[in-house]
Amino acid sequence: MGAFDVVVLGGGTAGVHVATEVAGGGKTVALVEAGLLGGESAYLACLPSNSLLLSAARGGTWEDAVARRTEVTGGLDDSAVARRLARAGVTVIRGTGRITAPGTVEVTLLPGGDGGVVPPGASRAPDADQPAAGPAGAGGTASRVATLTYSDLVLATGGEPVAPPIEGLPDIPAWTTAQSLSSPDLPRRLIVLGGGPAGCELTQVYASFGSQVTLVEAEPALLPGEPAFAGEILAAALRRAGAEIRLGSRATKAERTTEGLTLALEDGTRIDADRLLLATGRRPRLGGLGLDALGLDVTPGMALPTTTRCEVAGAGGRVWAAGDITGTTFTHASRYQAGVVAANILGQRREADYSAIPRCVFTTPSVFAVGAVPGAAGGPAEDAGATEDAGPTEDAGATAAGAVGAASSVGAASSDHGSGTAAGNVAGNGAATRRMLRIARGPSDTAEAPTAVPADALTARDGTSPADDPAGRAACGGGPGARLVTARARLSDTARGYLGQDDLGCLELYADAGTGVLAGAVAVGPDAASWMGEVTLAIRAKIPVTILADVVHAFPTYGEALDTALRELAGTGGGAVHADQQEEGTGTLSELDMETPEGDAIEQHQEVIADEAVASARREVRFDVNEADAAEQERAVGFDDDDYR
Repeated sequence: MGAFDVVVLGGGTAGVHVATEVAGGGKTVALVEAGLLGGESAYLACLPSNSLLLSAARGGTWEDAVARRTEVTGGLDDSAVARRLARAGVTVIRGTGRITAPGTVEVTLLPGGDGGVVPPGASRAPDADQPAAGPAGAGGTASRVATLTYSDLVLATGGEPVAPPIEGLPDIPAWTTAQSLSSPDLPRRLIVLGGGPAGCELTQVYASFGSQVTLVEAEPALLPGEPAFAGEILAAALRRAGAEIRLGSRATKAERTTEGLTLALEDGTRIDADRLLLATGRRPRLGGLGLDALGLDVTPGMALPTTTRCEVAGAGGRVWAAGDITGTTFTHASRYQAGVVAANILGQRREADYSAIPRCVFTTPSVFAVGAVPGAAGGPAEDAGATEDAGPTEDAGATAAGAVGAASSVGAASSDHGSGTAAGNVAGNGAATRRMLRIARGPSDTAEAPTAVPADALTARDGTSPADDPAGRAACGGGPGARLVTARARLSDTARGYLGQDDLGCLELYADAGTGVLAGAVAVGPDAASWMGEVTLAIRAKIPVTILADVVHAFPTYGEALDTALRELAGTGGGAVHADQQEEGTGTLSELDMETPEGDAIEQHQEVIADEAVASARREVRFDVNEADAAEQERAVGFDDDDYR
């Protein structure tokens, strides 16, 4: 089929972004994809999930929610993406690719006409007899094989779902997350297996629309990759929505019954339902790629090892990877890595920094986490195991039983916002073996008072900033050996929280004790991602907490909670401020922690003056007074008592 500067295997979020960027830089590009162009995130994961969550929050009907979801996802039609790629100068090839030798890829074309090739500049949609969805399109007999040559190869084949080894699982009615997000059915009784982000989001969706939902998580808490308080607050919210939460016991056996199914747990519990929803994890899709031709030896569930430039280690150079295949399972992380890959291909050296990749759960309340948290060890590059919790991103046509095996095609490659379990630990029904940050323990409500970061830690040795010092860079990223100090603030203590009068949640900030730099954060509250963005920037830019504590947040907003926590970390507020107030005999006016005027005066070094002392002598007004007006104003105005009835 020809020679190209760049061949991209996988047309998900990362693949499409790389292809578009390098084509815009003057490279000839071929993108090979057997499934949905644009990635499952847009069709079978993030967007449909968030659409249903928003519909539930608005109190709409299930039928209206499904209609809106179909509108958002375009009815699983990716022809518009194909046209955009073609206009950008990308040759789109509908098929699956296999590396046969360094510099050569063989593509098994999907059946139909020209094999699904959309040349640059074309604006037509894919052939009508060529389904867009991955399994449907990939399942037919290939029409022919084409050979491509390349100078740069980009691997962006995404991830594939993994089901836990539960006895009887193939025999029961089960959904993958993608199937649940493309089905019009509303089960009367539903079991959600997996308490990661996807499992929690889908539990809230179906419970809100009236399903009797039981969420099963093998770990002791929901969101096992984050501090315990986040999972506890979210579990309470899901219970208020009507869901039952089963924690600390994995599923062992599933049986079909006349009315649906029964799921047995390790602790002896048996749960009846009409359908089981698997939110138990994903792994990088590496099968059938021919990686051995590049000298790479990978095992199922293993992520491709990459450098900070997103180049595949050990592949001989000019082989790049982005997205789920690298073990970073977030759509925004895939797009970030794609930008790094594109820049390096175009000769603009760029390195990825994983210290501040947000982790979000878009429930109500939502959960936002970023950076290092207490008990974490290592980062993305340390552990090249299976991917993080899987989100709702599996091909719509696949069955739950088939999800156990590895797919060999390059189909529907996309990242999502993370959830579920990884291949290496599927027996846990919710605990991933490889995370962006692995959590050994989480802070509790009874933790000791926050420890202030020492002021002399704000400047590294020799007067340089932490970012200039290699040891400081490692610590700022929450690497091994970093000691984190914690500060907590409750959203109900802010004016915004008081106005809402809800049990909103709280946030925790984590600073590196050695450098005085913010290293991580976790927040649970309304639309947390929207007001925690500055924390992501602060971690990425390695800004000292003393500077962050001096930032002014608008009133009334949830950002006030950041004020409280940052001042505690910087040692300029929190408990110290309240102690000063008590010594001066002042107190608080309300739960908002608003100070009295005397307290304001103490803080501002001003003197409070009594109201009567402010009165001043009346001054003569220096202008003429019309005598008629004056006489009119001196008249006594009389009122009858009846006027006040």
